Amino acid sequence: MLLASLLILGCFVALASGRVPPVLAFAGTLTMAGLLDVAPSNELLSGLSSSAVVTVAAMLVIAAGVVHTGIVSRATRKILGGTSGLGQALTRLLFPVGLASSLMNNTPIVAMTIPAAQELEQTKDIPARRILMPIAFAAALGGTITLIGTSSNLLIASLADDGGVNLNFFAFTPVALPTFVGGIVLLILLMRRLMPSGPTLEPNPLRWRVELPVAGRALLCGKALAQEGLESSRDFRALSIERSSGDFPVSTTVNPGDRITFESNAYGVRELWANPRFGHKERRLYEVTLGADSAGTLAELNAHDDVDVLAALGTQEGLDESPARPGHLLFVTADSKRVVENLPGVAMATDAGNRAPQVAKTVTGVAILGIVVAVLMWGRFPVEWVASAGALAMLLFRVITPRAAFRALNWNLLGVLAGAVGLGAIATYSGLADAIADWVARTSGDSLATLVVLVAVVAVALAAFVTTAAAVSILVPIILAVSASLTVHPEPLLALLAVAACLSFVNPFSNQSFMLVMGPGDYNFRDYVRVGTPAVLVTLTTATISCWLWLAWMQ
Repeated sequence: MLLASLLILGCFVALASGRVPPVLAFAGTLTMAGLLDVAPSNELLSGLSSSAVVTVAAMLVIAAGVVHTGIVSRATRKILGGTSGLGQALTRLLFPVGLASSLMNNTPIVAMTIPAAQELEQTKDIPARRILMPIAFAAALGGTITLIGTSSNLLIASLADDGGVNLNFFAFTPVALPTFVGGIVLLILLMRRLMPSGPTLEPNPLRWRVELPVAGRALLCGKALAQEGLESSRDFRALSIERSSGDFPVSTTVNPGDRITFESNAYGVRELWANPRFGHKERRLYEVTLGADSAGTLAELNAHDDVDVLAALGTQEGLDESPARPGHLLFVTADSKRVVENLPGVAMATDAGNRAPQVAKTVTGVAILGIVVAVLMWGRFPVEWVASAGALAMLLFRVITPRAAFRALNWNLLGVLAGAVGLGAIATYSGLADAIADWVARTSGDSLATLVVLVAVVAVALAAFVTTAAAVSILVPIILAVSASLTVHPEPLLALLAVAACLSFVNPFSNQSFMLVMGPGDYNFRDYVRVGTPAVLVTLTTATISCWLWLAWMQ
């Protein structure tokens, strides 16, 4: 038991230091445990075949398919349309973001809301830094509501199932839902006071010329650019609408086949390409540098059927008439990087963004997600196989390409989950989990309140300083052992663990979504402490009370 304790403590220290990649920390710990025979090899390596890892991988593909349709960005802009103030924006946005996060991976959801928040700052003077952190917190809270909302929920369910406890789709909802609502209300009420607006962002010069064709069935057809928020922003400005009969002002209603010219900065080019309203071809965006042997005009590059020149730096005339100069920077679209690199005159090409949103696949992608959720709610089939079937359907119905599906797999996350399962095996087979459970049982005695508080505080502390997966892998066996010792139902305590482990708001490096908004929101560590501290106190108190009431009702 002493050896197991030292191994787990060493793993926690490595994770908390931030200097060792989590995957390497887990791999090193499991390797030492195997060499020292702390636990059977098949148990240490059981994470490689864990149902939680398989389910998370499949749900990442499903989430990528849904995001690929552009539905998230379109819905976000629709929700924020007509917003006049910070409170209204947060009220409209946080609840849908949280609920969406309860059904799919929240990282792409948060990523898709960043451009909308920045657009709100440009058009409504509502600081993006007062919106982005609440979005990330709402996504974390919402992810705890259902079984498939976060990877840690699935890990808890997998470990609990190994211990003979079956958790259904809504197993965490009685604790998670009131915590989610309480957290959102707090953020709406206090965000203006807790978060300063920050300095006004200076716009980058609009030195890129962008020409975007409008597809026949594009969402933009029959609408004005201003109506869709595409006439002007900090990062781009529409110049003209070109059609066969001549050039028209940007206030003109857009028709199929129009070509819209913008002046933009580099970020604006990417934002326009990612906008689902144009009906872009299903290609990737690449930034290209022309070499010393480039000659002629950009029309010669456009003459290739598998490549389109989207934008050029420092060009005043039309893209087709612009000369192809050595060192000229372009944005082009193509099916693959190899196609671009094989073009004559291209010196270097770098990937600049994902494939354009495929609006035509929206109904199919959302329907697949809906069917997966409905079948999981039914509870008749194993979670991992339902999720796998959904991921396969995304590929078969061409909502997402095999290459894009492979890109969607977060191998670091999957490796951490697999390692966490092995870490739990060390605690279980060494007797460490039972020893800690006996101490918890003696400390709490007959007091359910003491037991609940212990679980809540330890879970949120571990998750803040190590990783959620590590905290869960150690605490699930302990909760199962304590529940058996005190003859209480483990489900409320496991639900509390799921929620508390996601409340590490004070540490931006504990959650991918928190890190994702750190740059765009211009946040520092103090900002997370300032907002995260009251958020943790309120949500953890809500979760603790909800768990205690549930336990008391079940006794």
